[in-house]
Amino acid sequence: MRALASFADRDPIPWANGAGQTTELVSLADSAQLTPGLRPWRLSIARLERVGPFSALPGMARTFLPTAEVALEIDGHVHPVPALSPEHFHGSQNVSLVGLAEPCFAVNLMVADDGAGDGAGDSGAGAGEGSASAHGELQMSIGEQFPASRFRFVLTLESGVDFPRFQLLELERGEVAPDEVSVAVLHSESGDAHI
Repeated sequence: MRALASFADRDPIPWANGAGQTTELVSLADSAQLTPGLRPWRLSIARLERVGPFSALPGMARTFLPTAEVALEIDGHVHPVPALSPEHFHGSQNVSLVGLAEPCFAVNLMVADDGAGDGAGDSGAGAGEGSASAHGELQMSIGEQFPASRFRFVLTLESGVDFPRFQLLELERGEVAPDEVSVAVLHSESGDAHI
C-alpha cells in the first residue's frame, strides 16, 4: 500500500461560503487520474467549530462523516448524526450544522452526479450503509467488510503507530485495509476492477 495524501501535509482552504475551513486530500482533477473509469470525486476533511450553513454545491452527491456527534438540518428537517456515521445528502439541498457538542472534524466525500436525484431519500442512512448509487460511483462506508477486489482506497480515521490520522492509502490488488486503526473504505458499488 502507498500513502496518497495526508491531512498533516496539506494546508486548509476556506469553504466555498467562507464559513469554515477544509483540507482537500483529493481534488476532482486528482480523482480523474486515480479512477478514470468513475465519476469525478473529491475527498476533504472539514473543521467543524461552530454551527452555521454548509456551502451549496449543486451537482455533487455528498457523504458527510463527523468524528463526533452533530446535528444537521437538511431541507428543514433535523437529523442527529452520530460520530463516524455517514449522512448522505445532495449539494443542492439546504443544509446547516445546527448541533455541535464539541469542535470536531468531518470527512466529506463529494461525487459528481448526473442530476438524476436530489439525494433527499438518502439522508439518515446509518453507519455502514452506502448511498443510493449509480454504476461507476465512488462511495464511503464504515464498519463493512468488502472483498479486496471491491475497494482500492482507505482513509485512516485515527492515528496509529504506522499511520497518521486522515491519511489516504491506496491498496494494491489483494491487499487488505490495516486493522490496527479504524478506517473509512472508499469503494465502487459495481465492484469494477478499474477502481
